[in-house]
Amino acid sequence: MTVFSRATRLMLVCWGLLLTLIVPLSTAAQPLTPDQAHDDLLYLRRQLRAYHPGLGHYTPEQRMEQVFDSLYNRVDAPIDYLPFFRHLSPYLNALKDGHTNLNHRKGFINRYTRYVPFYIRQVDGDYFISHNASEDSTLRRGTQLVSIDGQTVADIHQALLEGDRSGSDGDNVSGRQQWSLTQFADYYACWFGSRDSITVQYRPARADGTVDAVLHEKRLACPTVARFREKLWQRYPTDFGPKSESRQPNLGLRIVDSLSGTAVLRVSSFSNPRGFDPFGWGFRKRLKRAFRQVKEAGIDNLIVDMQDNGGGAVINSARLLQFWMPAPFRIMAREEMKLAARPQLITRWNPLSVLDFKLRYKKDGRGGFISRMANRQYRPIGRLAFRGNLYLLMNGSSFSAATSVLAKTLDAGKGTFVGEACGGAYWGDFAGQFNYITLPHSRIQVRVPLKKLTHAVDADHANGFTVEPDFTVTRSYTDLLTNRNFALDYALKLIRQQVTAVRIGDGGNVQ
Repeated sequence: MTVFSRATRLMLVCWGLLLTLIVPLSTAAQPLTPDQAHDDLLYLRRQLRAYHPGLGHYTPEQRMEQVFDSLYNRVDAPIDYLPFFRHLSPYLNALKDGHTNLNHRKGFINRYTRYVPFYIRQVDGDYFISHNASEDSTLRRGTQLVSIDGQTVADIHQALLEGDRSGSDGDNVSGRQQWSLTQFADYYACWFGSRDSITVQYRPARADGTVDAVLHEKRLACPTVARFREKLWQRYPTDFGPKSESRQPNLGLRIVDSLSGTAVLRVSSFSNPRGFDPFGWGFRKRLKRAFRQVKEAGIDNLIVDMQDNGGGAVINSARLLQFWMPAPFRIMAREEMKLAARPQLITRWNPLSVLDFKLRYKKDGRGGFISRMANRQYRPIGRLAFRGNLYLLMNGSSFSAATSVLAKTLDAGKGTFVGEACGGAYWGDFAGQFNYITLPHSRIQVRVPLKKLTHAVDADHANGFTVEPDFTVTRSYTDLLTNRNFALDYALKLIRQQVTAVRIGDGGNVQ
């Protein structure tokens, strides 16, 4: 029998551990065979049929089958991971559901991933650098970005917003346009992969506030996420420092004009504050504190800023509405799900979850379930109710629970809406709770909503498929150069001019 020294045994153990790490990674990096790709596609279709409550809502199921057959038949040779990820996108996108997300396998995006080193914003169809995280500081804010690695930024943007429908319901494009630009670097890395460096063509920003007509070209290194953030904080302390607007706490209130009695309430999310808060008591406490300040300061004009609010807990959206709705109200008229969703809401470690499910849901007579509590009413908070002029700021990234607030406010004939169309649908959405599935071979992950949530709103009060602004505001080049909250500035202008939207009865807009 061979006897190894302690050092040799330790080395063999280390090599064994290393091999267990390397082998799965190298296997995952191998191209998928046609059979494996077909298995993943079939598995995805089965899961959508079993769980998704919106299958056939926006796109007829026959059309979904045509898309599936086309994608299935086109895989006739081995296919690499990233092309297969992009190959799946049209099938999920055909659902036109902003809550259904296609995500990479675990570890594909990590701390070593390198990103396009810019924040990019659009002005009149052109694309400009708003924040530069590269080592080259000569690319100033306002520089027009024309192309990346030989592909125009316009074409890249189109590919990104068509490749991922997150944040936009139906044929509405406002959410996709917004998210694919505000998170351009993330979207680019997910769609095209990590890049060590890129070649950019650009037109420099001049000191006089114009753009040079001459096209320049430069090769730039791409930073990791840690370096990206570090550079932004160093270079733009006004925009990202502790006192910047972007760092203001959720539900923070600012009195911006005491003379006219104007305040801004920033509602960046309907998720609970940091820390353990299972019942949302922390959110409710901070909300009451804000409206107590509104009351004590005698605020006549309240601007509720829900730009880039991607949603959260529906109950928290109801808690906000309680401060200005004129009468008791419901958020949802109906909440329904398929039969397969039941096991996802019942946990083995919690025997009370079975009882809880029976108390909350009942069979709908069609093989699924509906909520017993969807018609729950919320009472306005009379003591701290706001009865002044209400302005709501929104953009394409105002989605999910934020859309619920906008839809209910419009339905009640309240508020003046400023900014851009929100990302969600006026009627409701597919959300509530989710099932996260992993495809067996590629390990690609898909988030599938389990519930169809129908808003308790009157269809006749809608001003479009989504909630449209009374006053549409878009970014100007000056807004870009100053990093100005242009929707807020416009709302303040309306307040100075004492302008509000006029409603015909409940809903319906007249400017």
